[in-house]
Amino acid sequence: MKRSRSLILFSLLVALALAGCNSGSSGSGNEDTAGTTPPTNTTPPASPDDQPTEPTTVLEPSPGEGYAQKGPFQNGTTVTVEGLNPNGSLSGNTWSTETGPDGKISFQGIGWEGLAMVTVTGHYFNEIAGTWSPDTFRLRAVMPVSSSELVGNVNLFTHLAARYYEYWMPQGYSYEELRDDYLNDYLMTWFGLSTLPENLNLLDSIDPETDRDSYMLLLYSAAMASIGMTQEELDALAEDFARTDAGYGDDWPDGTGKDALVRLFNEAQQNEQTLVAQARQNLETEFGRSMPAVSAGSNRVAGTICVYAGLLCEWGDLYNIPIGTEPRDIPVSINFAGSYGVLINFDGSSQGVNAVFSNIPGGSAIRSASGTASSFIEFMVRPLAGDRRYNLRLGSNVAKTATRISLFSLSQGTETQPYPLKVGDNDGRVGLEWGTSRNTDSYYQLIAGPGRYRFTIGGYPCGTTIAPVVIRGYEWDLDIREPLPEDRQGNNPFNTAPAVVADENSCSHQFELENDTHPNRLYLHLEAIGIRDTMINVNRAIHHNYTIRVERI
Repeated sequence: MKRSRSLILFSLLVALALAGCNSGSSGSGNEDTAGTTPPTNTTPPASPDDQPTEPTTVLEPSPGEGYAQKGPFQNGTTVTVEGLNPNGSLSGNTWSTETGPDGKISFQGIGWEGLAMVTVTGHYFNEIAGTWSPDTFRLRAVMPVSSSELVGNVNLFTHLAARYYEYWMPQGYSYEELRDDYLNDYLMTWFGLSTLPENLNLLDSIDPETDRDSYMLLLYSAAMASIGMTQEELDALAEDFARTDAGYGDDWPDGTGKDALVRLFNEAQQNEQTLVAQARQNLETEFGRSMPAVSAGSNRVAGTICVYAGLLCEWGDLYNIPIGTEPRDIPVSINFAGSYGVLINFDGSSQGVNAVFSNIPGGSAIRSASGTASSFIEFMVRPLAGDRRYNLRLGSNVAKTATRISLFSLSQGTETQPYPLKVGDNDGRVGLEWGTSRNTDSYYQLIAGPGRYRFTIGGYPCGTTIAPVVIRGYEWDLDIREPLPEDRQGNNPFNTAPAVVADENSCSHQFELENDTHPNRLYLHLEAIGIRDTMINVNRAIHHNYTIRVERI
C-alpha cells in the first residue's frame, strides 16, 4: 500500500504496443456486454413505469436515496444491500429492493444502517446505442447506507472502488482510511476525479465541481458502451486496480483487465466530444434531461491515461522518446491552471535539440528552449489555463533519445481559474522567484456550504526576518447556483478587497472566513514573497510545498 500518487506506470513504448495490439474486445460473445449493437430482441421495458418519465423537479440528492447509473438502470432492477463489518466481512444484515424510475434507489424501510456493499443487477440504458441493454449487468458500491441520511449512487467508478475496499479492508485498513487517504488520490490519478464517485450523477446538475466530475463519468460510461466492454472485462479491470494498489509500476499484470483499460482510455481520448454529445442526446431523449456538458473534458486526465495514450501530464512521465530532424509533437494535458515546469532528460548532450511549447501543433511558441552541452532542457511556462491541451514540439539536427520527459506544477491556479480546495488537508505549491522570472502566486477556491471555516497555511520555512508568505482571504457573496450579475460578468474575486490578510512573521498562518446562508465560494491568494534563490540557472523551474488545512467550525 502506497500513500503517494502514482508517478510512473509503464513506459510509453510498452503502452503504445499494448494499444496497438488490443483494439478489439477480449470478451466472449455470451458475456454481459455494454456494446453498441444489441440484438433485435432487446429486452423491452418491464412495465409502463419504464417508459420515459417527466424530469424530477429536485435536482439534488435527497436523504435515503441514490441512483443506479451505468446509464440509468431499468425500473424494477434488483438491488441487494449487504452490511459490512469494519474489517470488510459480512455483518449478517441484508436487505433488497428494486429501482424506481431513472434508476432511483430508495433505502426507506431498510431497518438498519451502516457500511454496506450495494449491488445492482439488471438492464441499463446504453448511452451510445440509445436502447436498453439486452443482457443484465452488475455494478457495485461500498458506502454507508441509511433511510434518513444522504447515501450515494452506484456507477462505473464505484464498481472499481468497491473491489478496492473489499480487497484492502480485511488487511487492516479502515473504510475511512482507504477512502480519504488512498482512493481519492488514486481516482484522481486514474480518471481526474476530485469528487467521491458515489456523489456523481449522469442526469442531474449538483454543483460546479461535482458536475465537472460527472462529465468524466459520462465520458467513460459512454466509452465503455462504445467499445462493448463486458462484465468480465470490467471485473478484471477492478480486480487489477485493487490487487496492484491502483496500478503502480510494473505490477499491473498483462491480461483481460489491462487490455480493457487500454481500449477504454484510447476511446475516451480519441472520441471525447462525439461520445459525450451522443450520450447526452440519448439521455435527453429517454429521460428528459442529462447533466450539463461542462467543459472539463478528458484534458483533466490522470497519470495512467497519459502513459497509455502518449500524453504528457503532471502525473505521467514519458520515457525513451526518439527525436530527429522531423519534428515530433507531444500532446500536453494541463489539469489545473497555474505555472508549470518542463524537464527533458537525454542519454547524452542536449546540444542541437529545440523544444517549442505552444497551444497547438505548429502554433506560435508560448515558450521555447534550445539544448546545450548539459544532458537536460528545463524551462517554465506561465500562466497556463486548466482543462486545456497544449503541445510540446521536439526536434533535433541529429538523432537523439529523450530518456524522460516530465511536467510538474510550480504554482497553482490563476485569478480566473483558482485551484480547488476541499475540507481537510490540501497540498499547496508556490514557486520560488529568480531573476526576472516569477511564479510566486497561487490562487485557491473552496466551494462551501453555509458556516464558518478555519484555514491553516503551513509547511514553509520560518524564522526569517520577513514573513515568507502573504495570504489574502476573500468572501464573495454570490450564490454558486445562480449566474453572475451582469456587472460582475468577466470579473474575478481577487480584484476586490480581501476579508483577511495574514502577513505576520510566523511559522504558519491561521484565520477564518465566514460563508452565509447559501452555497458560496471562499478564495485564497497565496504569495511567497520571502523565499528567493538567486544561485540557480535562470531557466530552472522549482517550487516550494505548503499545506492548506480547511476545517468547518
